[in-house]
Amino acid sequence: MACDQAKPSCSQCIRAKVDCPGYRTGLECKFRDQSRDVIRKAQRQAKRESGDTTIRKRPANETRSFDALSPAPSSTLSHPMEELAKGFIFINYIAPGNRGAYMPYLSTLTKHAENAVVNDALSAAGLAALSNIYMSPRLMSTARQYYMSALSQTSHALNTTVLCQKDATLASVVLLGMFEVMACSDGMFISRYMKHLDGAATLIETRGSEQLTRPEGLLLFSQLRAQIILSHIYRQKYTAPIIGQLSREAATYRNGDDAIVDRLSSVTIQLGDLCAAIKDGTVRQPVEIIRAAIRLDADVMSIVSTIPASWNYDTVNVALARGEPTLDSVLGAQYHIYRDFTVSSFWNNYRSARLVLRELIVQAIGSIGGHSLGNIDGREPDGLVRESQQISRQLVSDICASVPFHLGAVVEDSPLDRLTSDTAVGSSPSPNHYQYLAAPLLSSTSSPFGIPAAGGFTIMWPLLIAANSGYASKQLRRWITDCLTKIGRSMGINQALAMAQLLRDGVDSRAWLSSKYRLRAMDGGTIDEAEAEARQV
Repeated sequence: MACDQAKPSCSQCIRAKVDCPGYRTGLECKFRDQSRDVIRKAQRQAKRESGDTTIRKRPANETRSFDALSPAPSSTLSHPMEELAKGFIFINYIAPGNRGAYMPYLSTLTKHAENAVVNDALSAAGLAALSNIYMSPRLMSTARQYYMSALSQTSHALNTTVLCQKDATLASVVLLGMFEVMACSDGMFISRYMKHLDGAATLIETRGSEQLTRPEGLLLFSQLRAQIILSHIYRQKYTAPIIGQLSREAATYRNGDDAIVDRLSSVTIQLGDLCAAIKDGTVRQPVEIIRAAIRLDADVMSIVSTIPASWNYDTVNVALARGEPTLDSVLGAQYHIYRDFTVSSFWNNYRSARLVLRELIVQAIGSIGGHSLGNIDGREPDGLVRESQQISRQLVSDICASVPFHLGAVVEDSPLDRLTSDTAVGSSPSPNHYQYLAAPLLSSTSSPFGIPAAGGFTIMWPLLIAANSGYASKQLRRWITDCLTKIGRSMGINQALAMAQLLRDGVDSRAWLSSKYRLRAMDGGTIDEAEAEARQV
């Protein structure tokens, strides 16, 4: 049966999208429209930025004012700024440091001359980060030029069947999204970032099973899948069935214990679909919602209960003085040590998913009152609420306990007592039981630029989810806000600063995605108006 080319999402294409001309046409049009829109916005933004030639370096402990000045790196070093920008990304995201490499696939892809789009996108992301760190509008202007070049090349690649399948094309989409995270400067940044994730999801679908057979393709798939699923949960959006199918296939290409990430992703995909079903009314009865959430929560717990030893983490007890922690870089009296960023991200994805599941249970019970529900599969509604609240507090605590690992808190081993954690439940005490402490001090021992910025990149969303979970006290929200601010200032990630401002203003993070917020934040609208609208959502 021939495919209707006017309907690129037809059922025949689900199994063979790459060969479907209708789907191909839809894919090309979608990316061309997105690319043109983003290029126009980038051009307008570049025109607004000055050609300032002085780079202002932020002091390590600076949070508000920036008086210290430093010459532009290009004026004191012989290397072009573009090469320094690539070096920044390599050191912070590609090199296999003591916390593992976040984007190791780029090491291979950047070596090939034909992958000019990857190098341009790499320069854009690196220059944007350095622009933020050194407060240089000139660097940001140059970064946007590389961004527009990479965006144009990516759009062209999507018009070619062969190029569309290459890892370099998907990697360029990843880096373009990374630029949006670094360079966000208005209320539309989250919308543009989500567009890149949607584009990446479409590419993953079209690339099919073959992408999983290469190390670079498997790594790209794994990293993007986690971001795509989280965005779908946040937006209450269904995930295409083919991504679930690819997740199951990916497990067969893993080395030993690593297939656990695919098992967790299969459950979180179902969570995103449940959120979407609740939004569109497919699932609407509170009892139905509760039972579905309990089932998925049990599935998640089953995965964690069989976690391999190599994916476990250690809990470190900080030495106490007069009953209080002696380190101001840790919230509470404990923090976690993980094997690498892959493992810590797995745990925080698990925690974020369970927070959403437990939130669904509490909200469903609260929507009509526990007394009206009666027993749910032999469980009292009030008991489910108390259990969910206790678990949620522990999950928030554990996310916070992972922060020192991500932000490079360095302490001596002698005053510490390292314990094996209880992986099924977690072992960190609630952070709300302790006095307000300072956000982690970022060490400078891991790279010439400070600790690997990948740590901040991967902990931002879990922190925001924890802060908005309903189980974070005012002091904990202040601590998370300070963490996000330090990530933004020290690592050049502007999205972290936007998240911090969101928390200061008391705007729920999901309000970012509301139509009122997006319309107000369009060019010509003010961010204050957008935030005022969002607080009403």
